[in-house]
Amino acid sequence: MSLARDIVDRIFFPDRDVHAIPVLDGGFSPNERLERAPVLGDTLKSADALVFDDRGVLYVSAGLQILACAAPDFSERKVLAEFDANVGALAWSAHTGLLACVSGRGVCAVDADGAVAGWLEQPDGDPVRCPTAVACAVEGTIYLTDGSRHNPFEQWQADLMQKRPPSGRVIACGADLRGACVLADNLDWPAGIVVTHDERSLYVVESWAHRLSKFDCAGGKPRVAVKNFAGYPSRISRASDGGYWLALFALRTQLTEFILREHEFRARMMNEVPQHLWAGPSLGDGFDPREPTQIGRIKKLGIQKPWAPPRSYGLVARLDALGNAVESFHSRASGRFHGVTCVVERDGRALAVSKGHGKIAALPVDG
Repeated sequence: MSLARDIVDRIFFPDRDVHAIPVLDGGFSPNERLERAPVLGDTLKSADALVFDDRGVLYVSAGLQILACAAPDFSERKVLAEFDANVGALAWSAHTGLLACVSGRGVCAVDADGAVAGWLEQPDGDPVRCPTAVACAVEGTIYLTDGSRHNPFEQWQADLMQKRPPSGRVIACGADLRGACVLADNLDWPAGIVVTHDERSLYVVESWAHRLSKFDCAGGKPRVAVKNFAGYPSRISRASDGGYWLALFALRTQLTEFILREHEFRARMMNEVPQHLWAGPSLGDGFDPREPTQIGRIKKLGIQKPWAPPRSYGLVARLDALGNAVESFHSRASGRFHGVTCVVERDGRALAVSKGHGKIAALPVDG
């Protein structure tokens, strides 16, 4: 039945995601560069997103908190703000200051004392339940991605496995978080957004569609820049060379793709198996003896092969202006820097955060 469904999909629904998983080659060729990158500071549980302000202070979202980090290795950390729900994506605007995405609530502005200065919660009367990324234009406009109308961003695994019709959207508002409007709708878990270097367009990442699309800032039909990543792309940010940094929080596998086509099995798995043991992507390998594996991942003598089909993986890509990968940094199946959700660049180095293992690493920008 699955084969028949695939054939019907390819003939009658050519836009539906039935693409084969591409091979990691070219700019995505596997290596150990991310695994070997120097780690800054101590482990930070649930670290999710990073952003620099105009003075070079690094802000990190971690669970319910936003931390301000100082010192050359950002090891001096103090709590700037704390919320009653998880904090995700961050952005900095010269007009608004620090912006933070709060699960189930929306996006807010946070002042220098950690107080909330304003919220964007219900554009067009439709609540923002899943704010996944936020970006700011030089002239002050704020762009927000709302990943799903059904699940908060902590429930990304459930959203993937539920296979609901895409319900994500791109929202624009003024620097005062007012005058919001929806620029794009029915997106498949948009998890990243960035204003292009010429300030005319937006690059938007869709995780479950595995693609990168380019939108005009005024709206309109998008142009697909990359239609089939080998992994699940997350947040995207500008690079100093005119390109972009892209975080991919996990790789796609044949096992997961198969399960996504087997509706009855997937429904039973979600009803009967604890969520952390679902057969699907993970931000970090817990090495639970009950976790699902593929044959190539079975460990012998306590060793997990780096080329094994990964349940969790670490991957950062540097893209050119058109979205093509020119280089990448990997923490392979046997590594300990998985679930990369954000990369930002400043002063000749790029910082990547591993949400799966709670680490921040510095990557070289030159060559």
